[in-house]
Amino acid sequence: MNGSTPTANAAIRIERDVCYGHGSTGFGTPQPGTRPLLMDVYLPADDAPAAGRPALVLSHGGAFHRGAKDRDEFEQEGSHNTPVHEYCERFAARGYACFSVGYRLVQEHPAPVGLPIKRNQKEIERDRIDYVRGLLGLPPATHAELLHGAEGAFTDVANAFAFVQANAARWGIASDRMAIGGFSAGGFASAYATYAMGQGAAAVICLSAAMDAVDAEYYLHAARGLPPVLLFAGEHDLPSIPPRVDAMTSAAARTGLGMRQYLVPGKPHFYDRESAVVLKNATLKGGEHCATVEAAMQRFLDDVLLPPAVTVADLDAFAQAWNRHDIEALMSFMAPECVFHTAAGPDASGTRHVGREAVRAAYQKAWTDFPDAQWTRARHTVSGARGLSEWTFVGTRASDGARVEVDGCDLFTFHGDKIRVKDSWRKSRA
Repeated sequence: MNGSTPTANAAIRIERDVCYGHGSTGFGTPQPGTRPLLMDVYLPADDAPAAGRPALVLSHGGAFHRGAKDRDEFEQEGSHNTPVHEYCERFAARGYACFSVGYRLVQEHPAPVGLPIKRNQKEIERDRIDYVRGLLGLPPATHAELLHGAEGAFTDVANAFAFVQANAARWGIASDRMAIGGFSAGGFASAYATYAMGQGAAAVICLSAAMDAVDAEYYLHAARGLPPVLLFAGEHDLPSIPPRVDAMTSAAARTGLGMRQYLVPGKPHFYDRESAVVLKNATLKGGEHCATVEAAMQRFLDDVLLPPAVTVADLDAFAQAWNRHDIEALMSFMAPECVFHTAAGPDASGTRHVGREAVRAAYQKAWTDFPDAQWTRARHTVSGARGLSEWTFVGTRASDGARVEVDGCDLFTFHGDKIRVKDSWRKSRA
C-alpha cells in the first residue's frame, strides 16, 4: 500500500492503491492468472471521534467494461456524471471515511463464481454493453463472459466492503454505520453485494442502478435486517434502468424495506451531483425537499446512519409492555416506518405488517387471540443495530380454551433508538 497522498483539499487525506484481495483473470484463455484488487481511501484530516466515523464504500460505473477507481466520468448528450472519486472527496470532507473501489472488468475474464448470484442466469441486459464494447474496439462478448464478468464485479465489491468492515479500526470507522453504493455498474454490484450476498451494510445508494426484477423479488422478500436503499434514475436514462429501479422500488415498498426513489428530470444516464431531483416514491419520510442528487444522498445518509442506541434495558421494557398488554407503550418503541413479521402466515416471512397502524393492529390481535398472553423467562441480547429476545409464550386461546406454552424468539432490527423490524419465531408443537 502506498502512503498518504497530498491533496488540494486540506480537509482530507488520501491513501492510494490499498489492496483488498486478489481476483482471478484470464479464465478460459491461454493465460489464466490473478491480479491484486485495489481501492483508494479518502479520510478526513482530523482524528476519528471515539465512537468512530461513518463510512461510504463506492464503486465506479462503466458497463462492467470501463472506468476505474480514480476515473469514471462519462458524457452523453452534453450531460456528464460526477465520478465516484469526487463523491469520496466531498463526503470525506464532511467526516466520512470513503473508499473508491476498483474491480475486475469483463474483458479480464474473471472465473465463474462458486454459486450463482443472479437468479436468472440465462438473461443479460447487453444493449449498452455491446455499445461500450464497440467504443473500446472489442468484439461482441459471449453470454458466459458477460455473466462471469458481472458476477465477478459483484464478488469484488462484496469482498471490498468486507475488507473495510474487518479493518474498521484501522480507519476509525464505526462498523455498524457503513454505507455502500455506486454509479451504474458499481451501483448494481453494490446492491447485489448487500441484498444477494449478505454484506452487512447499513445503507445502499444506487445511482442509475438497482437489481433485476426477479432478483429484487427474491432477495428483498422479508426486509428483516436488510438496509434501506436510495435509488436514482434519469428521466431519459438507458431503457433498461428505469424498469429495474421501479421493480426494486416496488419490492422494497411491498416488504417494508426503507426506500427513497428519485427521478433526475431531463437527464440521461449521466448526471452530476448538482442535478435537480424529484422524489417519486418513499417508505422513508424526510426526503421530500432535497433539491439535488448530492443533497438527497446526504439527507439519506443523515437519516439512516444513526448510531444504534437501543439497549438490553429497552428490550426488557418492551417485553414488560407486552405482558401488561400496553399498546401505547409498545408503539412508543417502534420506528415510524416499522415492520412486524408474525411467526406464521402465507409468506416466507410469515405474515408481514408494514407501517404503524398495521403493526398496532397486529399487536392488539395477539391479546384478542390470547386474552391472558404472557411472554415469560425473557432474555435479551443487543449487538449494534440488531437484537434478540428469547422467551416462552404461555396463554389460553380464546377460540377453544386450549392452553398454549411454546418457546420462541424475536429478531429485531433497530433504527437509532427505535425498533424498525420485529420478526417473531415460535416452535410448533405437534
